[in-house]
Amino acid sequence: MCDKCVELDGKIEHLQALAKWVTDQATMEAITQLVQEHQAKKLELHPEDQ
Repeated sequence: MCDKCVELDGKIEHLQALAKWVTDQATMEAITQLVQEHQAKKLELHPEDQ
């Protein structure tokens, strides 16, 4: 796994940890959107892994 993917994984893990403590629907939606964006970036970096 490349350094950028490691960084993205760290961000995803952090957001998922935050999501466990958030009760606000708008914030949850924003967190979900960010996680999806980070996962998409990982796929862009390594399309052969799909």
